[in-house]
Formats: sequence, C-alpha cells, structure tokens
Amino acid sequence: MGPTVAELLASLPQDEPDAARLIASGPTSAARIAELFEQLSLRPAPVGAFSRFWSLGALQTKLALAYLTYYIRNWFRSPEKKTQQLLKTNLRAALCTLETMGYMRGAVMKVGQVLATFPEMLPDQFAELLGKLHFEAPPMHYSLIREQLENELGRDPQEVFASFDEEAFAAASLGQVHRARLKSGQEVAVKIQYPGIARTIRQDIRNLFFFMLPARLSRDWENIKEQFEDLRIRLERETDYEQEAAMQAKVRALFREDDDIVVPRVFPEHSTARVLTMDYLEGRTLDEFVATNPSQALRNEFARKILRAWYRMMYAGRLLYADIHPGNTLFLDDGR
Repeated sequence: MGPTVAELLASLPQDEPDAARLIASGPTSAARIAELFEQLSLRPAPVGAFSRFWSLGALQTKLALAYLTYYIRNWFRSPEKKTQQLLKTNLRAALCTLETMGYMRGAVMKVGQVLATFPEMLPDQFAELLGKLHFEAPPMHYSLIREQLENELGRDPQEVFASFDEEAFAAASLGQVHRARLKSGQEVAVKIQYPGIARTIRQDIRNLFFFMLPARLSRDWENIKEQFEDLRIRLERETDYEQEAAMQAKVRALFREDDDIVVPRVFPEHSTARVLTMDYLEGRTLDEFVATNPSQALRNEFARKILRAWYRMMYAGRLLYADIHPGNTLFLDDGR
C-alpha cells in the first residue's frame, strides 16, 4: 500500500504554487484543506461564460504541465523514486482540481462528486480529495448569499425565522444549507441556491464539450453527447426548488412510520424556487457511521433500509432515484 494523502501532504516542499503551497504550509492535512476551503468561501462562484471557461482552461493547463514536468524529470530516476514522485504529482493535480471545482461549484463540482464515486477510474489521491465534495464542499460566506435569501423570502431571514444560523453546516454543488428555527419552535434546515448558479449549467456543459473535442473522433461520441445532455437537463431541474419540494412531498408519502425511513418534511410558506426549508435531521454521514465500528448486523440493517427506500420509490412511486451518493444519506441515532 502506498503513502496516504496525509503523509504526502506533509512531504510536499514549501515552495509549491497555488493550492498545493497553501495546503503544504498548514500544521495538519485536515487543517490545510480547511484553510483552502475557508479562502474559497470568500469567493463568489463565477457566473460569466468566459470566466468559467477560463477557470476550466487554467485547470487543464496546470494538470498538463504537472504531468509533463513529471515525465521530463523522471526519465533517469530509479523506479522507486518515479513511483514516489508520481504520487506527489497526483496529489498536486488533485489539489488543483479540488480548488477549481470548489470555486466554480455548479455542474463542474457535480462532475467531481460523480468521479469520486468511481475510485477505480482515478488515482487514489484524486478519489480521496474529490470525495470531500460529498460532505465537506466549501460553502459561500453568508455575506455573499444573504441578498439571495432576502430577495427570495422578501425580508431579512432574522425577521422570517425565530433564529437563523449564518454559518452553513453543509454545502453541495448548487446550494448550501443553514440551520434555523421557525417561530413555532420547529428546527429546520434552509437550503439556499448559490446566486446565479442556475444559468451556469448550460455554459459548463458547453465548456466541457469543448475540452472533450478529441472524443469526437471516437465511435462512442454520440452516446457521450447524449449523456451530457441528460446531465444538463437533470441539473437544470435540480435548480428548481419548487419542483424539488413537490417531489420530496411525494416521496415522503411513500413511507410509513414503521419503515424507519424518513424523508424531511417541507415547509412551503418558507420555501421558494431558490430556497427550500425542511425538517432538520441530526445524523451521521456514511464515513462517520462506519467510524463508530458498527456491528455487521447493524450495517446489514441500514443496507436493507437503503435498498427498501430505493425500491419503494421505483415500484410504488414510479420514480428512479439516481443520485445515491454517500452525501445524500444520513444514519440517525434512533435507527432510522
């Protein structure tokens, strides 16, 4: 087994550029990545077609230069040193990719989340770092998203809710989630769409097509093009929180209390096309659940519930849930 990402982070030299330099300068790998994400939280996602194209192009250039440098420098090195240097090159490239996807958000970050669920397709360093986009994606600072919230709700959130936590506790590719309390006392999670992110989806898909021009020569190009078009349609649907609220209510009605499967209730009076307010559920992510070293019987029980939920939606609800990545499931302490 090769060195871990944490060990490689500690071994990076201090003169690394950009994200790699920032990561290498901190006391621990977790703290270094947290520092990178903190910086990203202060940067609004670019929404202009040119700025997003430029960001993707810059990433492609950095990756090409990183691997070109590796191949040139390692022509005469021993196999052991080549292997070690390749691992470090993979790490630098993964850090740059994580930084760019965390900054751009939207469809680009969604691609990163999808790639992280197929570790056999990527070097270990890419899979491990991009996996952070499931649970630890960098949220925007509240000052950058407050106007979006006010425009949607019509008033300052501190007036709409009894209390509103300005620090997001979760973030994803299209929006982030804040904890709040309704005036009735109900604890809720408020999902807020990133400003302007909806209109970036078509731009991102078009830009990704451009960078995949060599694939046009392959026999599978038409199939690839259809898959990207399907991705665009589905991502654009995800930006309509009113449709998501209706779908969530439909799915919630499929389960009984004794199923031990809970879908959060939506509060329509506090929701709009870009803000979704729902029950706040306290639970563990998949990684956190596994870290408790649960028994095999408990693992099996939760696996059965996940499969039951998926099949219930498909056969009883006539719905195909196609986003079953680890970040979309919580393991509650009461067994649900």
